[in-house]
Formats: sequence, C-alpha cells, structure tokens
Amino acid sequence: MLVYHPAFDLYNCVFRMLRLITFMKQEYVELDRLRIWDFYLTFPNEARKIKFPQDLQELKKIFKQKEINPYEDLIDPRRIIERMKSYQISALKCLASYGLIDSNDFSKNIIRRTEKEVPKEILDKFEQTTDEETNILKLVVGFSELPLFGQMGLKYRTGLIDFKYDPK
Repeated sequence: MLVYHPAFDLYNCVFRMLRLITFMKQEYVELDRLRIWDFYLTFPNEARKIKFPQDLQELKKIFKQKEINPYEDLIDPRRIIERMKSYQISALKCLASYGLIDSNDFSKNIIRRTEKEVPKEILDKFEQTTDEETNILKLVVGFSELPLFGQMGLKYRTGLIDFKYDPK
C-alpha cells in the first residue's frame, strides 16, 4: 500500500522551510528550533500538547479550542520528527544550494536567510494560508524568544527532541 504524507515529501518540506524562514522575524534560527516549527506546521493538531509558558496562554487557548480529530492524533511524535529529519536536512541543503540560506552557518546548525530574493510566485503561495497554518505561524512568533535548551526551553516544552545532553 502506498501512502502519501507531506511530512515525507522533499518538495513540500522545501516549501515549508522556506515559508518558516521567510516568516521569522529574527536574523537567524537554530536548526532544532526550525525542525520543531516545521513539525507543528506539518501536524498542527499536535500543538495542543505543548506546555505553554504563562505569557503565551492566549495561544494555548487557540489550540485547545480546536475540535480534535482522532485520526490526526500521532501515536509517537518523537519518532515522526526523527523520521522527518532527513527530509528537513535535505530541504535545507537544497535552500543552501539555491543561495537562499547561508551554507557556512548551516554547517554550524544555524539557519540564516541570505539577501537573495524569493521568487514572487512562491511569495504569493505563502499568502495562501489556512486558519491552522496562521495559528502555527503565530506560535512561531510567540516561541521565537523562548530558549531552545534547558528545563523551560522549547525542546522540553514540546517533548519532541531530547534536551538532556544539550549545552546549558
């Protein structure tokens, strides 16, 4: 049986990564943070499981109000994000080869947008968002200031990527 899912589609991943990098407000983003954002853009239903900090409780309400579809619930999100990793890395290598992200920083697990313009056709596609995608992009902005590492960091709050051995 052949089953398609956008999480494991390289071209879809390139589009999602470019969308996230273009949307973010900061100058650069850590690789693991971008991978987590991509996971939630792909599986917006999983955002309700995040441990939100007190100052982002308004965002939490948005995701808790959503009707839960049992068919969209993932059994093992950590395993899924690990399976997505090779597609995410390949997508970022593709963006680096096009000159849309800095390849030197990428080798240091930092994703930094270059000055190269994104084609207008792609930017127009970015404008076509669903309500779920809009909410996830709000989440990206809200969680951009949250530390990645440590007990209260993004890795801990999402539970997607192990944080125990990260530098403090």
